[in-house]
Amino acid sequence: MSAALAALGHDVDVVTTQLAHRGSWIKWPSAEDLIPMGVDRTVEQDGYRLVFCRPSWPTRWGTSLEMLMVLRRVIPAATIVHIHSLYLFHTLVASRLARRSRVPYVIRPHGTLDPYIRRRHRLLKKVYHGVIEDSTLRHAGAIHFTTPEERDLASPVLPPGVETCVVPHGIDLKEFESLPTRTEARETLGMRDEQTIWLFLGRLNHKKGLDLLAPAFAELSKRVHNSFLIVAGPDDDGLMPRFIEECRRGGVGDSVRCTGFLDRAQMKQVLAAADFWILPSYSENFGVAVVEAMAARLPVLVTDRVNIWRHIQASRAGVVTRAETASVLDGMHRLAQLSHRERAEMGRRGRELCRRSFSWEKTAQDLTALYTRMVR
Repeated sequence: MSAALAALGHDVDVVTTQLAHRGSWIKWPSAEDLIPMGVDRTVEQDGYRLVFCRPSWPTRWGTSLEMLMVLRRVIPAATIVHIHSLYLFHTLVASRLARRSRVPYVIRPHGTLDPYIRRRHRLLKKVYHGVIEDSTLRHAGAIHFTTPEERDLASPVLPPGVETCVVPHGIDLKEFESLPTRTEARETLGMRDEQTIWLFLGRLNHKKGLDLLAPAFAELSKRVHNSFLIVAGPDDDGLMPRFIEECRRGGVGDSVRCTGFLDRAQMKQVLAAADFWILPSYSENFGVAVVEAMAARLPVLVTDRVNIWRHIQASRAGVVTRAETASVLDGMHRLAQLSHRERAEMGRRGRELCRRSFSWEKTAQDLTALYTRMVR
């Protein structure tokens, strides 16, 4: 997004922390918790500046006293401040500094206002929201959602009269034009040609529906022989051991590979090797990984809690299910029964959906129009 805005002539600073993971409420930040940087923690790339700040305790709140110093310097000189997520240190600091400097700001909630997310730690969030975030939202120049569904789900807690806008994520289609061949990828990964490979790619998080995926895959394997599941992504909530154990109890422990975090090259390998991509999520405000899978021409399976599901259904780029084990199993079975020609056609429609609806150029143009309205 920043690169696309810079390409339109905007002067963009991204301020974040050096934290390499979600952080802790207890542990003091140490060297292994940080993204390795040199003395200068400012990086210039793709036309914008990226500033990394040292985190402070508690890191789970994204605390960074160094970030406070940086934001005190850059916000008064800014035309617009675009704040990402809620219930974090940087949201509180950036919004208050922007208000003090009379700089309009945009809030992008990143799904934090979804009812499913609000139900977790409900009492704590209710207190925090009443004391801090209601004011944050009330004084925002606009609230940026990435889908109409995300906005609708958030509407009960939005302050009356606040402006909202829907600007989707974008994607760089060119990045997915040079994937390895299916044969090359499978040889690299040690996978067999006759296997039907399902790919879950994303954070292992409570909302991602892994408790639906394990029993659905175990039952599918009884119906579709040579089924194999790759689960790729960082284990945010310590769910991996429980997931592996459930797969073992279902008799498919040897048909599941959990890879942990993958870099971009490794991600392309598993996308090229897979037949289908799956996300049985309970809540997803957009689903960047879904769009990347479609850009790689993979048929996808998502639940109707993934907020771009209507695009997928309308474009016939995959199968949409309910967030229930039986429904996910039925969707997996329907995809597995498709012919190779039907799979390829579904993948082609998914890539066309990405080209038509999810380009960074269009995102940057829509954000520019929003910023222009706010500063008039």
